[in-house]
Amino acid sequence: MVEKVFEVEYNPGEEVVLRFKAPILSVVPEATLGHFRTAHKEMLLALRSLLDKAIERAEEAEKTQAKERTKIEVE
Repeated sequence: MVEKVFEVEYNPGEEVVLRFKAPILSVVPEATLGHFRTAHKEMLLALRSLLDKAIERAEEAEKTQAKERTKIEVE
């Protein structure tokens, strides 16, 4: 039985938890290792897209806050 390289824990409305584990490489066939590498890369790309979206939302919030400022003239 092959040990999982990573686990994803997700419950709607809650956080996503990723757990990465080192596989027992000596017993895993080379073809399987290739799939693990591809899956690992895909998870990293998915994480990147989540981070990119979070950054976009943070930047939009900053722009919105900047627009809400009012200039007050002092005499």
